[in-house]
Amino acid sequence: MATINVTKPGGWRSGVTRRSVLGGTIIAMLLLTMGWVVAVSFSIQNGTVETGGGFYHGTSSLTYWTEASVGVGTQPGVLPTALSTTVGTPTVLAAAATNYAINAPTLNDLAHFWKFTEATTSPVSTELELEFTVSSGAVPVITLVTVYIQTQAVIPGTAVTFTLFYDLGSASSGTITLNSVTEISQQCGAVGTCP
Repeated sequence: MATINVTKPGGWRSGVTRRSVLGGTIIAMLLLTMGWVVAVSFSIQNGTVETGGGFYHGTSSLTYWTEASVGVGTQPGVLPTALSTTVGTPTVLAAAATNYAINAPTLNDLAHFWKFTEATTSPVSTELELEFTVSSGAVPVITLVTVYIQTQAVIPGTAVTFTLFYDLGSASSGTITLNSVTEISQQCGAVGTCP
């Protein structure tokens, strides 16, 4: 067996065999190959290109009209009152907790609901524009509904919670797919003058 003699600084010698060099090279190549195999088994696929744009507008929340909760359930036993979809003729809020319909309600249908609390600090006779965007279906269909409400002429002495229902359809008709929902509340400058 051949030995390679290497003289190290300081005068001592090291013997490295060709077999050691060959064995070390094979092991290094195996490790490198295994690394590439492992790396190839994990990959990231690019999806479709998404782009967006827009403008940022500074906002402030309506401190007297806050979202208390959201969820999915069935339409209540007594169908809710339909909210106005006409600016200038808003639905005046009741003095007590009430259910309202964003779209056409059907008894026992599934519905997405929002609960809003009106504070005692609410301005009187003020119109609000509520915009609801609902994405539903396996192939998404986006529905936009804008409704108009008005605070009472005399604000109740305690905070009142209102439940607003968006009818999703009958569960017996098949699968209902709810992808996303958004809601934006805006105070109007005056009754009939909304953003």
